Amino acid sequence: MSSHNASRRDFCIHACQAVSLVSIASILDGCGGSPTGPDAPALPTVGATLTGGVIALNIDAASPLASVGGAALVQAGSTSVLVARTAQDTFVAVTAICTHQACTVSGFANQRYVCPCHGSQYSTSGAVVQGPAAAPLRQFATRFAANVLTITIS
Repeated sequence: MSSHNASRRDFCIHACQAVSLVSIASILDGCGGSPTGPDAPALPTVGATLTGGVIALNIDAASPLASVGGAALVQAGSTSVLVARTAQDTFVAVTAICTHQACTVSGFANQRYVCPCHGSQYSTSGAVVQGPAAAPLRQFATRFAANVLTITIS
């Protein structure tokens, strides 16, 4: 009779462990994936200058923004902006702060920005493609002339 009780006890322990794991997995799925987010390649990071609410960035042949389809995480002081080159003379700049829980969006895959915290995905124009984020990324005005991209953030 004691071996029967031990088997019953083992069954209960394993059943409780399985239920706990399923519960944790469903909580993580509700946030869009694992706590570290999906495996999207990191965006190249580019430094720029910020003066009077305007970011200035030189675009040369070595820049990740040199060709159409390129994207980068631009850092100017404490400001982070996601920039995509969508046409020869057209760039789109959006805030790099995820609207879900304020993580810095740093991944890029399949022409989508990917937040590493909970997996929110945004189009290059900042629209939400996949949650849990519900609000789009804020877009900024851009201007490109003489190989200098300016982004007005104020």
